[in-house]
Amino acid sequence: MKNFKEMLDKDLDRTFYNTEEFAELQRVRIDGIDRNVPVIFDSDAAEARRQMLSGDHAQGIYQKLLVVRIRLSDLEKEPRQGMRMWIGGELYKISEVTTEYNELIIELVGEDE
Repeated sequence: MKNFKEMLDKDLDRTFYNTEEFAELQRVRIDGIDRNVPVIFDSDAAEARRQMLSGDHAQGIYQKLLVVRIRLSDLEKEPRQGMRMWIGGELYKISEVTTEYNELIIELVGEDE
């Protein structure tokens, strides 16, 4: 019988990070790393964050909020708050990083005028 970590790895790979299921292959550039990796865009988490921050920006400036999930093994190292990250050619600033097992949950902020 497989242990829990092995089963979790298999679920992450076969289901969640499968580009035919939940993930999208995106070019990610951060801290010298430039590669195409499966990315999950978490629209529910982004909406919750957006509601929490509503009204927290200057008039005429709107923040683009994005929450993504990426396997830690795909980036090789954990990014830090404040770093700049490109996803699919768009630039974002990392506002928060949470690690859950082998998965990074990254909150990103981009500026749209």
